[in-house]
Amino acid sequence: MRSLALFGLGLGFVLMGAGLFALTLRKAKAPPANPTKAQQREQVELAAEHKKMRLGAAVVVGFGLVLVGLAYL
Repeated sequence: MRSLALFGLGLGFVLMGAGLFALTLRKAKAPPANPTKAQQREQVELAAEHKKMRLGAAVVVGFGLVLVGLAYL
């Protein structure tokens, strides 16, 4: 029973991480031909946020894979 619970938790974390990564794949609105400085800053901040979200998704997937691995020990 313990291995089934660990496998289920691990699978849940893997799916959550995949969903978080999928959120980072959405395209932002195309900037206008002559973007203002505020729009340029927003694009830079959005790119930094996406990097952090991808790193977080990788950590969550990694934790899920560890739990799935423990389920088979």
